[in-house]
Amino acid sequence: MDVVATTTDLLRQDFELPAGTLTEAELLDWLARRVAELLRTRPEYLMSLCYTLDLDQESVAAALHPAAPAAAPTGLARLLYERQCARARTKASYVVPPLESRDAW
Repeated sequence: MDVVATTTDLLRQDFELPAGTLTEAELLDWLARRVAELLRTRPEYLMSLCYTLDLDQESVAAALHPAAPAAAPTGLARLLYERQCARARTKASYVVPPLESRDAW
């Protein structure tokens, strides 16, 4: 399984990623620019996404802190990317057998 490709697909659900294949560095750069835009224009929406994607609140607060080692958009982009990578690895590790009937759920 290609974790970067699966992570890109997961991020594509919430962010308007450009079409095509992105390297990890390209994805993080693009995501940091998008996070910067959302911090300026729709901060409530961005924080809602962070909550929905189950980012650790302390990590988000640390990324937004003025003394953080990286700029806020870069730190949040890294957190979003790492969370979606974890989701991609989890999805790959669990194989769900097909249902035998439509009512088997």
